[in-house]
Amino acid sequence: MKKRQAFRCWNCLRIYTLFKEFTNQQELIVPCPFCNKEAVVKLEPFRKEKKSLLRGEADGDETIGYEYQFPEVIPTQKPE
Repeated sequence: MKKRQAFRCWNCLRIYTLFKEFTNQQELIVPCPFCNKEAVVKLEPFRKEKKSLLRGEADGDETIGYEYQFPEVIPTQKPE
């Protein structure tokens, strides 16, 4: 899923937006357009469990998926 999100640079502390795709990866690498530093966003703290109930098969099987719930501005970290 592609979505425009706001990020805060770990180096210059400026806020910028990027149109990024969020997948099942654990980290997202986002470059800052102001200071040209690479930044890392760890996605695990923003991942929330989402349960769905499927009716009509085997007495309503429950499936567990995940969705991301991001704050208005996503903090970034210095790459290790």
